[in-house]
Amino acid sequence: MKKWMLVISTAVLFMVGGCSFLEDTSSTLNYANDAKDYVSEAQKFAEEIPPLAEKAVNDDEAIKKLEQKLQQMKGKAEEFNKTKAPDIASDVHDQLVQQNEKIISGIEAYEANIKDGSFNPEALKNSELFQSIQDVSSIMKQIKELGQ
Repeated sequence: MKKWMLVISTAVLFMVGGCSFLEDTSSTLNYANDAKDYVSEAQKFAEEIPPLAEKAVNDDEAIKKLEQKLQQMKGKAEEFNKTKAPDIASDVHDQLVQQNEKIISGIEAYEANIKDGSFNPEALKNSELFQSIQDVSSIMKQIKELGQ
C-alpha cells in the first residue's frame, strides 16, 4: 500500500511540474505573438506617418487624421508597456518599454508642435520617435527567438 501511495504521489508531482512547464511555454508564446503584433503595428505606423505629415501641411483633414494616428500609436505603446511578460522575456520586454517611453515622448512633442502650428514633416522623419521605432523593430529578432 505504501508503494502505491509513493507511485501515485510521484506521478502527481510530475504532472504538476509538467503543467507549470506547459503554462510557462504557453505564456512565452503568447507574449512573443503579442510583441510581434505590436512591433508590426509600430512599423506600419512608421511607414504611414511621414506621407500623412507631408499632406497635413496644407490639409486640415490630414492634420486630424495625423493626430488620430499619433494618439492610436501612443495608446498602443502605453498598453503594451502594461503587458505582463514571462520571466524568460523580461529583458526583451524591458528594452521594448524603454523604447516605447521614447516613442510616447516623441509623439507628445510632435502633438505639441501640431497644436502650436510649428510642426515640420522633415523634422518628424529625423526625430527620436522614428529612431525608437527602428530600435523596436531591431528587437524583433529577439522576440522571434522567444517564439521558437
